[in-house]
Amino acid sequence: MRKIKKSRCMRCFLLLFWLALPGLCRSAETNAASNAAIEEEELYFFYDTWNVIYNKEDLVREIPDSIRIASYNLENFTDGYEDPPERTPKRLAAHVKGAAKIIAELDPDIIILQELENKYALRLLNKALTNAYPLGYTTFFRHRWGEIDTLNIGVLSRIPLKDVRTIRFTKANGADRPIRGMLAFEVEVGPDDHRLLLYGIHLKSNYGNDAANQRQRKRSLEILMTDMAAVASNAPGREYEVLVLGDTNVDPDNEQFKKDVSLKPLSSMSDLWRGRPLEERITIPTRYGDPEMEFPPAAFDRIFVSKNLKKAPWVAGQAQVLQKGCHTNDSSVLPGDKGHVSDHYPVWVDIHRKKPSPASK
Repeated sequence: MRKIKKSRCMRCFLLLFWLALPGLCRSAETNAASNAAIEEEELYFFYDTWNVIYNKEDLVREIPDSIRIASYNLENFTDGYEDPPERTPKRLAAHVKGAAKIIAELDPDIIILQELENKYALRLLNKALTNAYPLGYTTFFRHRWGEIDTLNIGVLSRIPLKDVRTIRFTKANGADRPIRGMLAFEVEVGPDDHRLLLYGIHLKSNYGNDAANQRQRKRSLEILMTDMAAVASNAPGREYEVLVLGDTNVDPDNEQFKKDVSLKPLSSMSDLWRGRPLEERITIPTRYGDPEMEFPPAAFDRIFVSKNLKKAPWVAGQAQVLQKGCHTNDSSVLPGDKGHVSDHYPVWVDIHRKKPSPASK
C-alpha cells in the first residue's frame, strides 16, 4: 500500500466540515430509509455520496431488457496529485488508459469500482473512456482517527440511480470495527415498483491477524444485511432484487478459506461463483517473483444475488470474469507498467427481464 498523501486545502476544509456537522449530510429520504438500522446498530452513519459526474441528457430513457453490472478493483487508482515518486505521470497515464480499455471491452451499464483515491480519480478514468458514462459517484471514507482514506468505492452508470449512499462505520469502536464502509444505491427497473438494491463492497484484506480479519469482514456484512432489511421494511409495497458486488478478499472454494466465517451473513443469498471450476472463477491470479507474496489463484471478487433474482421479472445469469490486465510474471510490476492494470480481474453479471410463465401468474 502506498503512503497516504497530503490533502488539498479544500479537502482539509471538507474534513473539518464532515467532522463538525455529519448530520447535515444526511438527506430526509435517506434518514427515513435507514432509521431502523441505525436504532438497532448505533454503529454507522449514512451520508450522501459525491455526485461527481452528471450528464442527464445521456442517461438511458428506458430500462433495457438486459442490464450488465460489473465490479473492478483498480489497484491504487490515484488522481495524479501529490502521488509518491514511483507513481510517475507516465505510469499514471498508462494505468488510466489500460483501465479504460478493459472497461470499454466489458461495456457494462453499471460498474462498481474499488481502490479509487477520490472523485478526481473517477473523473480521470471516465474522461479516458471513448464512451464516457453520464453518471458517477464516489464514497468519501475516512479512518477512525480522521485521516481521509484513499481506497474509496465508486460507481459509473448509464442508468439513473436512486438513493445513492455511503455507509461509513464512523461510530463503531473496538478491534472488530470494519476498516472501511460500502456504497449502496437503487435502480428503478419495473415492472410496477420493482427496484434493484445494490451494494458495492471492499472487505478487510488478509494482512494481519486472521481471526481479527474475519471478524471485521463478517461485521461489515452483518451491517449490510441490517441495512437491507431496513430498506425493505421502510417500503413495504416495493419488491427489491438485491446484488452485492466487490472485493471480499475471501474465496470459500479455496482450501485456505474453508473455515472462514466472513461471508456467513450472506448465506441467504446466492453466491454466483460457488462450485464453479477454478479456471472459470479466478479473479486474482498468482503473481510470481516474490515467494512471500505468491498466493494461490482465487475468486476474491464475488457477486451475490437475492433468491428472487432466479425468477421473473428479473433473472441473473452466471458470473463472468475478463482475465486480462494483470502482469503475473513479476509481482513487483506496478500499475501502468508492462500492461499491468490491476492485481484483480473485472467481473460482471447480466440480469435479464423475463416474463412470468402462465403457470406462475
